[in-house]
Amino acid sequence: MNTTTEVETKECPYCTGKGYFQLLLGGSETCNSCEGTGKKS
Repeated sequence: MNTTTEVETKECPYCTGKGYFQLLLGGSETCNSCEGTGKKS
């Protein structure tokens, strides 16, 4: 018997689940798509 559990909240495609973007000049900015949660709504 093969059971696979599907995770309902996948990671945000824009920030790859981190919840923020790493800026080129240094620092970071909160991802607007997932509002910093890192999960796709």
